[in-house]
Amino acid sequence: MAPRRQVGAIGELPPGSDCHTLRCCVPTGECLRPQDHIAPEDPRDSVRVTCNNDACPAGRYMHRECFDLWEQTVLTYLKSCGRARSWSERQRHQNLWTKKGYDLAFKACGCLCGRGHLKKDLDWTPRSEDHDKRRRRRARTAAVGLPKAPAPEGRGRAESLSSSGSCSPPSSGSPTHPHGKNGSSKTEIVSDRIRAGSGANGIFSRRLDFSTFNLLPKHKLNSYHIKMEDEGNHGNDDTRCFILSTLAGQHKSRVTCALCDDTMFVFDRYPLVDGTFFLSPRQHTKSAVEVKVEGRTQYLTCVCMGCLERCPPDRAINCRFCGQKWDGSSLVLGTMYSYDIFMATPCCAERLKCNNCFKPLLHPQQRLNFYSDYSHTVTCPSCHAVDAHFVKPLAYCFTKQQFPLYQQWP
Repeated sequence: MAPRRQVGAIGELPPGSDCHTLRCCVPTGECLRPQDHIAPEDPRDSVRVTCNNDACPAGRYMHRECFDLWEQTVLTYLKSCGRARSWSERQRHQNLWTKKGYDLAFKACGCLCGRGHLKKDLDWTPRSEDHDKRRRRRARTAAVGLPKAPAPEGRGRAESLSSSGSCSPPSSGSPTHPHGKNGSSKTEIVSDRIRAGSGANGIFSRRLDFSTFNLLPKHKLNSYHIKMEDEGNHGNDDTRCFILSTLAGQHKSRVTCALCDDTMFVFDRYPLVDGTFFLSPRQHTKSAVEVKVEGRTQYLTCVCMGCLERCPPDRAINCRFCGQKWDGSSLVLGTMYSYDIFMATPCCAERLKCNNCFKPLLHPQQRLNFYSDYSHTVTCPSCHAVDAHFVKPLAYCFTKQQFPLYQQWP
């Protein structure tokens, strides 16, 4: 790693600068554009950062190229930190400047002042063409009832493919799902008119508004709880392309909830569905689509927003053995998770038994490190059977009854 510049040079302006320009505050190596000073009045092609040292004299701006290079060094450090070791590159990049990632990586973010740590200012955007595009996009979002997304601080949740890249997911008969199988809606009628040419052979609907999400709690009406934009360049998001191409190959423009059997439209842009997708090594329902992921057979499954949020309350499901409710309200809507979301948080020892000999695979108090670990294939230490032992049928693990109903493996 290149040595830091001397702290004593922080307050000095390079030749040709004036009091109206600032030097790049990149903390590692040398500035890639030392002759190009940053004007705070119009800091185009730059990134603003904050230092937690209130008396920091190093400045608040970096050239975009300098920031990108420095950010890569921080991402490299994050790759070796705790739970971030299991994240994909896209997950690390997305989580880096949120509390979830920054709490792990801040030690690699030392400022030139020597007394603080830098962090990207997520609430600031330069006045440029890109900023104008984002402003127009936010205006469109506000017009359909979704407020501007706050900085995603302080929320722990399961990882998703799209949120990471990966990664954390319309039905009838409930107030949150007006697109149900038992009725029609204005959105359904209009979306059918413009379905042709909307991508993936034209079988997917174009979402006209986000009104179905307005019945969520107000603090969830933002792009942190609802997946709104592609991660890839020019709309080529890997997760979205995977889901749409898979469903297009099956000629499926609608999917069914694994819990309540309600039908949901699939849309050609994020949020892809009024719920969330996930991959499981077990086919929980007949409607789950078989796919191959890294050589393994998985099943693309969907859960609707009403069941995730337990709204209405009669959609809640409980563990058959300990009675604990399953809660999917922390999952991101409209995207896909790379593991079985129902089996990612086993609540009792019965969920930790072998699928073959029914002996414990783990100590009752022992838990695996990551949500995705419970969807992996493991070998039973007792009978040596190889299986995704922690993934069990939904009907075996859960019930809508409020009290535990123990039953033997079906």
